[in-house]
Amino acid sequence: MAAELDTVLFDMAVRTASALPSGFSEKVVDVARRTAGQIVFDVRVEGDYRFQRLAGIRYPTGEVGILALTKNGQSLETCRVNGTLASFIEPLETWSYLPLQTQASVDILGHTSLLVAALRNAGSFSR
Repeated sequence: MAAELDTVLFDMAVRTASALPSGFSEKVVDVARRTAGQIVFDVRVEGDYRFQRLAGIRYPTGEVGILALTKNGQSLETCRVNGTLASFIEPLETWSYLPLQTQASVDILGHTSLLVAALRNAGSFSR
């Protein structure tokens, strides 16, 4: 029951943030603040036909809320995932905690593409 309520709150916060005239990162911050989550990554997606940005918000339950900004910049797709995709999320989370100078020299595009593919394979995002 608690997980269902968390999902409803996450969806409501995303809808509210989507209506704001702000950038993707600001929307992610707003959703995290409203849902008591912690942003674990916010990355650019290169070479994908549908998405340009991807962010993850971790919750105390261990679930991660994923927000993906579409190519046209007009809409967000979202889902919540549990530990089954942890191996795809971990490299992005680790990268996001690196100092900026180190981030600039570490390529995570492959990890980002793998996460998007895993989300599609899991049925979280359309193909």
